Amino acid sequence: MPTSSSLAAEARGLAKAAKAAEQAGNIEKARSLYLKAADKFNQASSLNPDKLDKNTQHGLAKHFYEHGRSLGKQPASIGGSSQALDEPLLSKDELIISEKPDIGFSDIGGLDSVKEEMKKAIIYPFTHKKLYDYYNQKPGGGVLLYGPPGCGKTMIAKAAATECDADFINVETSIIMSKWVGESEKSIKQVFSVARECNRAIVFFDEFDAVAGRRGEIEDYAKRIVNELLQQMDGMDKNDNILVLAATNEPWAIDPALRRPGRFKKLIFIPPPDLEARKAIFNIYLRKLPLKNDVDAGALSNKTEMYSGADIKAICDDAAEIPLQEALEGNEARKITPDDFSTVLSNRRSSIIPWQRLAVEQVRKSGEEDIFKEIIDLEK
Repeated sequence: MPTSSSLAAEARGLAKAAKAAEQAGNIEKARSLYLKAADKFNQASSLNPDKLDKNTQHGLAKHFYEHGRSLGKQPASIGGSSQALDEPLLSKDELIISEKPDIGFSDIGGLDSVKEEMKKAIIYPFTHKKLYDYYNQKPGGGVLLYGPPGCGKTMIAKAAATECDADFINVETSIIMSKWVGESEKSIKQVFSVARECNRAIVFFDEFDAVAGRRGEIEDYAKRIVNELLQQMDGMDKNDNILVLAATNEPWAIDPALRRPGRFKKLIFIPPPDLEARKAIFNIYLRKLPLKNDVDAGALSNKTEMYSGADIKAICDDAAEIPLQEALEGNEARKITPDDFSTVLSNRRSSIIPWQRLAVEQVRKSGEEDIFKEIIDLEK
């Protein structure tokens, strides 16, 4: 799971490469790199619990995004591409993942109540369509998944597509935000147009808050994106084979008009894994590793309260790195021991706790404690 610092480091590298490309006169490459840097800084900002660093990263994201766009608008005579303004719309091949996600609900540890909620909202309306027609209940619509980072929102979305045999359209933020001014709305319209061509489609927006912020707090170009999303989601009642799934770590930042019933018919909280879920997640990752017999998933799950699934994966990876490094240095290869896990746990902290502090503060600031009660309850 990328961290804010690793994403920021990647963003700085991209920005440096972009500047070098711009100075060398390779404007198209520079523009692409600047926009990628902006996207990475935006992601880093969303994960950063430190307000000062968060604002700095957000400012850098805005700067590099606007500079990248300005390069795209230059005429050919001063270095821009004359074809840039005629950039084609997104194609079906660009949007639909050609290989269906190879993950099902059985591959996800814990989250049993969430899985059942997803089946009711997504799977059953597709797989029991006649029954739903009989009771005048339509499939399709929207479901918003929210909760702390690294707890399985994206995996749940991919598993849902597998379970109902739907085309999975993964809409990355950079696909929408990397277009010229006025083109973002066309890109969103094209996403839904492609979805309508499918027999069944799940349109998935990760980091949804990046493209669907509160209109009173965002710039004009971003407001147009939200308005287009509203229009497209209102039009979904004419096609019951499309479902929009969105995931966010910051549900309070999403425009309330998008969160109302009829657009997102269900808001589902993806919680931190409980004891049994952590044990199940450890078992998923431990079964792939060479372990001493006394490595116990139950004992490890007891030591990792408020750790995310991504944290647990990182713990397993780091524990494996210890004997691997020893072997690379010439020692005999050995199995992973409980002491290796103890060493890792002594240095790794939960990624959820910083998010929780910020989330509770922001939900209270927004005055939406009743809507996001599950976030407030994490304090208890």
